[in-house]
Amino acid sequence: MKVWIIVVSLLFIFYWGFFFGRELIATLNLYRIGSSSYNILNLTNTTTANTTIATQTQTNVPLIMHRMWRDESIINDDNNNNVNDLPTNWSKAFANCQKISQEKNWTTILWTDESLLAFAKKEYPSFLPVYESYPYNIQRVDAARYFILYHFGGVYLDLDIGCKSNRDLTDLVNTMTHLNKTAMLPQTQPFGLSNDVMFASKRSPFFKKVMEALPSKNKWQGMPYLTVMYSTGPMLLSLVYNSLSAEQHKDVLILPPELYSDRKTRYFKHLRGSTWHSTDALLIQHMTRHWLPLSSSIVVLLVVYSRIAARRRTQKHDCNKIV
Repeated sequence: MKVWIIVVSLLFIFYWGFFFGRELIATLNLYRIGSSSYNILNLTNTTTANTTIATQTQTNVPLIMHRMWRDESIINDDNNNNVNDLPTNWSKAFANCQKISQEKNWTTILWTDESLLAFAKKEYPSFLPVYESYPYNIQRVDAARYFILYHFGGVYLDLDIGCKSNRDLTDLVNTMTHLNKTAMLPQTQPFGLSNDVMFASKRSPFFKKVMEALPSKNKWQGMPYLTVMYSTGPMLLSLVYNSLSAEQHKDVLILPPELYSDRKTRYFKHLRGSTWHSTDALLIQHMTRHWLPLSSSIVVLLVVYSRIAARRRTQKHDCNKIV
């Protein structure tokens, strides 16, 4: 094995142990998310288009599709001129989703940096200091989507998520109503949950817990990528989910990969995204896929060993005092 691999591995182990501590075990537990979750494939028809699984005319989740971009250029750019660095395929996907949702009686709301700030000031002023303190704009975007889903309910989709004309999202909404769920999150790879597609009823208890967790998680995690992931991003969402009691878990439905990412049955088109990622993100993603299970296990063993050694030293010290 090359020396540099050993050095990088040791640095990675030290990094996780130093910055995460107790959150390390919680991160490892994310591998189990979805293993015992109710598979909604049992209730949704994934082969016949335009087939609904319920007949309710009223749903717990409002038929509102929330989208976000820094300004309204995605609406004003009728000729797909790539205004304001907006990827052309995102603009086309947005227009396609809007057309499909209108045909299905959904309402689309485009939130901008300006309207998000106005929303925070008006509806959640107590959170404003935290909101404005985030060093990266993606953190404000992440945090705002939780508040919006809690406040209004509906479905949130990142702009790198497209809609499929033969998949009606109302099916998924009706599934939540049928099962009496107030939130639905997609299971992602290699572990945990994603926040690029989220469903919620108005005042969802789960998203209230996410909102309450945000201030305490607003801290530096050693590099930009992990700071975002653990303060407002998918890792925060996943850890909040893992902290729920068994009873609280019943309120949340996990969207399985078959409906979220599998090409044959999914309800969404996944476009090239992650525009906020930098070099550190690519490094961490590579390490997560190849080294995280091994290095994390080593960290856990070191922590356990250090605690046992400390306990033995304490016991020995107490014995010497008695003698």
